[in-house]
Amino acid sequence: MTQTAAARAIDALVAEIGSTTTVVSAFAGLREYPGATPSLVGQGVAATSVAAGDVTIGVNEARAALEAGVGVSVEPEFTLATSSAAGGLRMTVHGLTQRMTAMAAREAALGAGGVVEYQTAGRLRDHDLRRIEEARPNLILLAGGVEGGDCDTILFNAERLRELCIRPMVVYGGNSVVRADSREILEAAGFRVRVTTNVYPAVDELDIVPARHVIHDAFEEHITHAPGMERIGEVVNGRILPTPGAVLVACERLAEDLGDLVAIDVGGATTDVHSVTDGSPEYAALQMEPQPHTKRTVEGDLGTYVSAPHVVEMLARQERPTELPPAIPTTPDEIQAALTLAHYAAVAGVQRHAGQITHLYTPTGRQTVARGRDLTACRWVIGTGGAFARLPGGEAMLLDVRAGNGGERLLPPRDARCVIDRDYVFACCGALLSRFSAEAVVALMRHSIGVD
Repeated sequence: MTQTAAARAIDALVAEIGSTTTVVSAFAGLREYPGATPSLVGQGVAATSVAAGDVTIGVNEARAALEAGVGVSVEPEFTLATSSAAGGLRMTVHGLTQRMTAMAAREAALGAGGVVEYQTAGRLRDHDLRRIEEARPNLILLAGGVEGGDCDTILFNAERLRELCIRPMVVYGGNSVVRADSREILEAAGFRVRVTTNVYPAVDELDIVPARHVIHDAFEEHITHAPGMERIGEVVNGRILPTPGAVLVACERLAEDLGDLVAIDVGGATTDVHSVTDGSPEYAALQMEPQPHTKRTVEGDLGTYVSAPHVVEMLARQERPTELPPAIPTTPDEIQAALTLAHYAAVAGVQRHAGQITHLYTPTGRQTVARGRDLTACRWVIGTGGAFARLPGGEAMLLDVRAGNGGERLLPPRDARCVIDRDYVFACCGALLSRFSAEAVVALMRHSIGVD
């Protein structure tokens, strides 16, 4: 095959720009699907260069490594990106009540791929303003009041945000009655404001998907101005999504094809758990609080490198002593240590993500209720990210995240199928969905998890 022909065969490059490494992946067969089979042509890896002041250095080095691996230069139609570099998408979220509008705002932020640095409920105090400034968020999500409900708190909070010394973008997702008033207050103080639908329009009702789309757009605008990321537009001609948000978008579309699923991404610093499910009818009537169809949780103390000391300490308490592995384990002992940490992080992450059955004692007797996320309808458990793609025995690590004998955690069932994103493409696929048919992108994911 000539170099020209090979270049024409590349539909897209996707750069996944992480905090430490940048991975560039090339894909073919997407435009011609179903006449062609979508495939991952190759991947290249390099150190992320945001700290050096120019992200394009690392992207170009990863692209060069990719081209060296496939033996030809590549000239794709589209170059897309996902990023968790430059601190990721740092957010603070603010609502009226902790278990309603503040909770809904948090779900919207996490589902969009945000890192929630601070959350409040009720009127902002001086202490809250100091915490917001310390967090230095890229975005503030302001919520509060069901539709036609409380107006005073969100207006008060908009006024208080004017006192900040920083001017991050604000996404307004509260009571629409005072949307225009709040926007006027904030814009007059120099904030850029984007608006979305109320994330909690009625009691026990969530509407967070529109907010996620607005947050993605706001992130794309922000990231092109972040230190070290200013030149990203020179190498990307398509969407830039937060990496965790891209993974969730991919999982949502795959679930339409496969059914309810939970995906676990064990990283060096955090463990992200994504689930796409409405739960089992058996527990629906017992639920005490609304749950979104798609949910993401982030565990900042579970990881295989940055957070590894915390995991080692937790394992020591269980009398399971483990050494600290390096960032890239190579020896058998280092690989085994990384496997032990990844296994613990995966199990603990899903345990925290899942809800449970509890019992309330009322004047009429004991009442059984379900609190939190119900994973019992998830027939698929998927491992994605570096730990699962690069370490051996990934499926075995996933077996223990499923329900055992008894217990009151609402975990995936014992017969749920465990598979691995072996091609490390889920984040890429979230970006590819913005340019190519969902069927073609799903075919990539199905191949990666071995269910063609």
